[in-house]
Amino acid sequence: MWGRPDILWGLLALAIPIALHLLQLRRYRRVAFSNVSFLKDVQKETQSRHRLRNLLILLARLLAFAALILAFADPMRAPEGGSNKAARQTVSVYLDTSPSMMAAGETGPLIQEAKQKATALVEAFSETDKFHVFTSEFEGQDQRFLTQTEALERIAATQLSHHAPSLEAVVQRSMDAFRRAEGASPRGFWLTDLQKSTHDLRAMNSPDTSVAWHVLPVTANDVPNVWIDSIWFDAPLALTDQSAALQIRIQHDAREGVDGLPLTLKVDGVTEALGSFNLVPGLPSDTVLRFTHGQAGPHVLTVELEDAPVRFDDIHHLGYDVQTGIDVFHWTDAGMPFRKATQLVEQAFESARPMVDVTRGTSLPSPQVLAAYDLVVTDGISSPSPGACALIQQFVEGGGSVFVIPDSAAQGLDALYPALSLAAPRGWIQEEGQVSEVRWTHPLYRGVFRAVPSRVDWPEYDRILDRTPHAKEEVLIEANNGTAYLSQVRGTSGTGHVYLLGTNLETGNLTRHSLFVPTLLRTAESARQTEGRRYLLGRDQAMTLALQDASAASRETDVAWSVVQLHTPSGQPDVKVVPEVRTTPDGLRLGWGSALTEPGAYAAQKNGITVAAFGLNPSASESQLTCWLPEEWTQELISLGWEDIPVWTQPADQVARMVEQRIAGERLAWYFFLAAIVALALETLLLKRWNKLFS
Repeated sequence: MWGRPDILWGLLALAIPIALHLLQLRRYRRVAFSNVSFLKDVQKETQSRHRLRNLLILLARLLAFAALILAFADPMRAPEGGSNKAARQTVSVYLDTSPSMMAAGETGPLIQEAKQKATALVEAFSETDKFHVFTSEFEGQDQRFLTQTEALERIAATQLSHHAPSLEAVVQRSMDAFRRAEGASPRGFWLTDLQKSTHDLRAMNSPDTSVAWHVLPVTANDVPNVWIDSIWFDAPLALTDQSAALQIRIQHDAREGVDGLPLTLKVDGVTEALGSFNLVPGLPSDTVLRFTHGQAGPHVLTVELEDAPVRFDDIHHLGYDVQTGIDVFHWTDAGMPFRKATQLVEQAFESARPMVDVTRGTSLPSPQVLAAYDLVVTDGISSPSPGACALIQQFVEGGGSVFVIPDSAAQGLDALYPALSLAAPRGWIQEEGQVSEVRWTHPLYRGVFRAVPSRVDWPEYDRILDRTPHAKEEVLIEANNGTAYLSQVRGTSGTGHVYLLGTNLETGNLTRHSLFVPTLLRTAESARQTEGRRYLLGRDQAMTLALQDASAASRETDVAWSVVQLHTPSGQPDVKVVPEVRTTPDGLRLGWGSALTEPGAYAAQKNGITVAAFGLNPSASESQLTCWLPEEWTQELISLGWEDIPVWTQPADQVARMVEQRIAGERLAWYFFLAAIVALALETLLLKRWNKLFS
């Protein structure tokens, strides 16, 4: 085969030296000279040697010129399998830049070994081929085709990223490029560590067989990895100047135990606590770091450990809000403000001071004042006005929560039930009964009691609301007659919850039962929980803010929203993104799409003022460095019937040889260059040493 068959036309130029040689043949003239007969034999012998010498020189020159022409025509031996290199090829090269490529191999970081193989791979193809080089980032610039020189420059500039696409997505990316390169022979190459979490062959469709796929794995040393899996607060609410216990779960794949590994906690970039943890083979490590909350407002904390050489998962960020407390408005009927049940409700909330602050009122305050409360308890209200119902509905839509305790007249709240998306009762069921089931797994009751005895003294009642809950209502406590004793429904917008008690506090024994106080306090806590804001890099691309009036906030023309990175590392440019702002049923959605590419602490700002902080972290699945061995991968391919996908385990310095043998064909140009050199040397020998050789 010939890579440049058009150059073979240059062989016609060999006629030129032949013609010149013939034209320059010496013509002898006869000259009369005496006594030369004795020289005739010598003359004949000399002429014969001279013609032989010239002929050999001509042949040497022709051989030299022919060898050079053939060398530049790029002669190749046919590759294994009979591939046709004469066809122009489209080469798609996927260079895995996921965090796991930080691991060390035999010659250094895996990313460096992969870049060396990718460079050798591109260089082994022809300059006339088209190249598609892309990384785990899936950047827009990597969708175009490159020349060989551009492809080499792109590989050299490649750096590690924090994205880890699945193999299915990688294949689809290459196929998109091949569709734009009609008429070229497509070849796809995957340079990766074959991490199991992202290379699940059984979770993907069969690759297109019209494309010649190849795998060039890089293998890491068997070094254990330690990473922070998750962090969370014990308490549901973070209060100013109150102690906090931060729970930290650390995962690892160490085969040996290690004690006393250091751990650092920073809040807003300032070190607040130091600790340590132990590694036990086969088990996660849970530890606690304690510190004191600062002033009210948004904060971000960072937990860091030391684990070389893989460091991308050693830092975890969490955004949260510190509150001054929970504000409860106790809305009671004007006719019975001092009834015993009312006092018991307030005593339950006051038992949690300073976390809970309760205010009693017989009428609702203005919308602006009401919006400052977290929970409204409607206690014995009968026949509220349409304005009060609209105000309560607006409060829930803005993110507030409502706990409804019915009045003695079951149907006295008929106007309020629809506003709260509750099914109105048909009246009271006058019968004695008791609670039969509590959903202990629900967040409202999870962890209330360390253990629930098999025989429970359930709350009793002598009347219960006759109603059928809506499908979107969630029954938290069920009576033994199948009716809802306590139900919950999320508000139509915002994060607010609506709770409806199915009995009256003046009857039954709920106020004397151990469930009474936890139920009220948990509803208050759920109204303003410390929401840990942490998102996954590359997967989560937006956050939702529960604003008191999200709809109005999104319509304001003078509001400028931005997402900025906090505590930017020294030498790194500041990150600032203008998010896409949309109003959703859950609040205000701020979307940053793929604009945020680095993990870290970030803040959502409104007109330059931080209203929320959040952490952006890599996926924990990427920390699981378990990879396929090349032999295992090959067997997996065979088991799926994909044995036509070869796995090249050769080092970088042998990649070019593999391309020549399997794809391009072995280049033979250097043989012809050698022949040209030999021919020129022979010519020189004939010119300078002929006489000595035959003297």
